[in-house]
Amino acid sequence: MDPVEISIHSSLKKPGTFTYSHMTAKEDRYTQIREFLHERYPETVSISLIARELTMNRGAVAKYLEVLQSQGHVVMKPFGKAKLYTSSQNVPFDDLFDYLSDAILILDADLHVLMVNRSFLTTFGIRKDRNIIGTELSRLSLPFFDNPTVQENIGRIIQSQAFINEMLLIERGTERIFLTEFVSTVIPSLAFTGKPGIMISLRDITTWKKTEDALKNSERKIRTLFEEVPSGIFLFHEDGTILNANRASLDILGLARFMDLADLKLYDIMCSKNTIQDLIQKGKIAELTLSCNFDRLKTETLTTTKKSGVAYFQIVFAPVAGSVGNAPKEFFILFLDITAKKLAEKQLKERYRGIVSNLPGIVYQFYARDSGEWGVYYVNERSPEIYGVVTEPLDTWFDRFGACIALEDRERWGRSIEDVVRRVAPWDFEGRFIKPSGEEMYIRGISQPVRLKNETVWNGIFLDITDRKRAEEASRRSEERLRGITSNLPGIVYQFYARDSGEWGMNYVDERSSEVYGLDPDPLDTWIQRYGACIAPEDHERWIHSIEDVIRRVAPWEFEGRFIRPKGEEMYIRVHSQPVRLKNETVWNGIILDITDRKRAEEALRLTEFKEVRYHSFFENTCNGVLIYEPVGNGVEYIIKDVNKVTAALLRMTKEELVGKRLFEEFPELPEPMVHDLLLRVLTTEQPEFVAPLKYRNREDFPWISHYVFKLPSGEIASFMVDVTDAVKENRELKSRHFSQ
Repeated sequence: MDPVEISIHSSLKKPGTFTYSHMTAKEDRYTQIREFLHERYPETVSISLIARELTMNRGAVAKYLEVLQSQGHVVMKPFGKAKLYTSSQNVPFDDLFDYLSDAILILDADLHVLMVNRSFLTTFGIRKDRNIIGTELSRLSLPFFDNPTVQENIGRIIQSQAFINEMLLIERGTERIFLTEFVSTVIPSLAFTGKPGIMISLRDITTWKKTEDALKNSERKIRTLFEEVPSGIFLFHEDGTILNANRASLDILGLARFMDLADLKLYDIMCSKNTIQDLIQKGKIAELTLSCNFDRLKTETLTTTKKSGVAYFQIVFAPVAGSVGNAPKEFFILFLDITAKKLAEKQLKERYRGIVSNLPGIVYQFYARDSGEWGVYYVNERSPEIYGVVTEPLDTWFDRFGACIALEDRERWGRSIEDVVRRVAPWDFEGRFIKPSGEEMYIRGISQPVRLKNETVWNGIFLDITDRKRAEEASRRSEERLRGITSNLPGIVYQFYARDSGEWGMNYVDERSSEVYGLDPDPLDTWIQRYGACIAPEDHERWIHSIEDVIRRVAPWEFEGRFIRPKGEEMYIRVHSQPVRLKNETVWNGIILDITDRKRAEEALRLTEFKEVRYHSFFENTCNGVLIYEPVGNGVEYIIKDVNKVTAALLRMTKEELVGKRLFEEFPELPEPMVHDLLLRVLTTEQPEFVAPLKYRNREDFPWISHYVFKLPSGEIASFMVDVTDAVKENRELKSRHFSQ
């Protein structure tokens, strides 16, 4: 590389520029010559005139003028063989040097600093009052120049060898990135002898580099998102031409190659030309659901698609931003196949109606919108049958139903609704209900909230709890009547004593003890021991502890437990008494009640609640497999709609892997035409049938399964499945032994 000649000197009138410290005396000469020429501008003068007027050596003046010319301070105009000089009106090099944004360092051949600009001082944090001109490079204490690669490159320049003119360097500690340029120069020294030198320019590109890396990273993420997102993406022109599509879009449309889309417009694919064109015209982001008939597309445009039937897509439409003020010309659509979800919702509703038709109440869906409006989306058609309130018109049903709430409960009814709407909480209400016919009943409303985009819906049920409420009311009246009687005639009355000496026993026991408990009152001094011996074993220790506790605390005595009469009859008792402190003893006057009926009623209620829980968990937790499938094409094929845990285990697959599959396509080894004919009979005759043991796959690890097949009200087919592998093997072994004999 050819060296670049740079003349270096600094004007003493310019702060922030530097020269050698031993040049102070000569600086006055430079200043005098510049001022002399400036006063005579635009006149040109000779070297002799300058030397004579300033009383300086002519040869020295010539050298000073040479330096000033190289710096751009003076201009030389030849006049024959003579040289005439005048002041320059151009901006000198050193004036420009300080305003360069790059940090610049100029070194002589001995690697001493000849010159730096203001940017260099700022970049490396060097104080302005520190004079580094003439300082050896290694003494600047800048880690940047300790880099072996930098040092080697500088050495190659000094030795006039091939060198690297650009490097990308990272500063230790700060992680700043510099684009560093090295230039070999020829520098006229103050002795006016040309020597090789080096100019090093450093440009801080940290921000630019990070921005570039961030942009590349962002582009990579966008490319990855485009290719990996499970949703289909189409980029298309306003005329419908498809510009780009991701792999997921092909999978959703049942296509294998991008070429299958080459000659098609977006309108030819999405089955909704008018809708798409309307979105393009509006040019706004939109969300909507579209349906597409693949059977029709297969005969018209998408002849290579593997899809069939009607599919549903969740669509997000958006314009691609163009230049400001211009309407967008390109758009993209993000779409997701929600067909399975749509069909599942439909089948779930049908199955749901089959289930709720046998519930002791009606199912409903209540909504509360963010705008403040509320009402019901759905009410089971059994509303007139159970509550005497017709379903239609639906928008007034909730008001008509609420009008039947008894007056004493109506305010609480309204507050409970307002409360759960405000808190978005589960709802649970019980109250008296008067049917339009005047018949009285009790209801319980329970529901769970689901938060949607602009509203909350509560899915719930209204139960008829009249029988339970009447039982509770009867029990309450019985207890009140019993308390009224026992306050004057305490039934089986007793008086128990505990003396200060530690002795305790009975002072009195009612003579009806024999009738109620089968224990004769006499002998009185052994009655409490005989009575305690009839307390059931699981309650006996608690009985003893309760007596010892109330004696110690002189407190009222309350005890409930199981009692077994001498003849073996079981009953439940409740002991209640109040203490009275006498001189040397405390006596408890009380009554022992027979609470057998109440306990049995409580147990019956507990069992009823248990049965309700068991009913709801039957499907998932039954020991038998349950398989539900939907007939397709009048029974040509069957799609698996639901299975429980047992079925999934029997078929060696997960529930997610089974649901949605075609029965004979997934299990081609099922016996044909036996199974197909049986399903068709059940579908058409609606008569249940048993199926002989069979295997779904001819593999050793698959069990033999017996089926009970029947049709559901929804039109689906259901099968109860039982693993009979052991029985089949045993039967085969018996037959084998029989024939071997």
